[in-house]
Amino acid sequence: MNMYNLHFSPRKGLSLVLLFFVSSSLFAQKIIRHNDAISLSKSADQNVAILNNYLDALIANDLVQARPYLTANYQEYGPSHDEPFTSEQALASWEASSSQRTSQNITDRRTLTFREKSGPREGDWVMGWGVYHWKDKENGAAYDMPYQITARLSDGKLSETHYYYDRAAIRDRMGYVSIPPGVDPDAYMIRRVLEAETQAWLDNDGEKMGTFWADLPYAAHTVTDEGGKAYDITATEIGEMVDRLSTQKPNKPGTIFVNTNYNIRPNGHAAWASYEQTFRYPDGRAPVTNLESRYLEKIDGEWKISHMISIPKR
Repeated sequence: MNMYNLHFSPRKGLSLVLLFFVSSSLFAQKIIRHNDAISLSKSADQNVAILNNYLDALIANDLVQARPYLTANYQEYGPSHDEPFTSEQALASWEASSSQRTSQNITDRRTLTFREKSGPREGDWVMGWGVYHWKDKENGAAYDMPYQITARLSDGKLSETHYYYDRAAIRDRMGYVSIPPGVDPDAYMIRRVLEAETQAWLDNDGEKMGTFWADLPYAAHTVTDEGGKAYDITATEIGEMVDRLSTQKPNKPGTIFVNTNYNIRPNGHAAWASYEQTFRYPDGRAPVTNLESRYLEKIDGEWKISHMISIPKR
């Protein structure tokens, strides 16, 4: 068809406009409004009690009390398993975890319950938020895990639950480390040590700062004072120095640091690292940048600082 021979008819144009508005109207009618799909549950207090009672039974490790709150076809979804758990699998998993914990409790509880009016998920639902606390039975380490749970109820029982929580935060708290793909594991761990040691310094925590240093007679820290004089202090003296300075001239809260231009060279059980370290102060002072270098040794599988040089960048 020759495009120059197209003829526009006013009647045809009006028909197209009407068709557009009719189609738009039909499309708008298909949009389900929130209040059309969701309503307040008539069993709100009961739903909240069922969820809270179930959670209380779990943290009390009373599985006999917890089991009646679950339906026969109960399914549990969460970040710890690929396929949904049955009621027996869920309770067995909790029993195994709980056997390694003490002082379990939940704080900051909040709940919300509603009813889905129709569709495949029709029925009462209850949502809960809180912070789950426990201590490791073996080493006494304390953990705090914010969580969110969404549960479906059927005949006064939980038939389906969806748990959400930050697994990475708990993993880090337990001492596990996630190393990004393509990153040298030793270089990654060395960088963590360097940054944690500096943060301990900013926190005026001499004892913690000393844990990143090798307990060796030749471990030393070469520094320069305000007058440009260089001198060495031993690893043992580092913690004492930080504790002394934290009383005389402590680092102010809000001071931050940024490390750049890393050059980390692991070689077996030894490593060399150099970088620039810039401190920024909350009182508006000009930032200070130092040239830093570290010699580290791997002792019992952990990288420790054996020697440090820090000089102002001119």
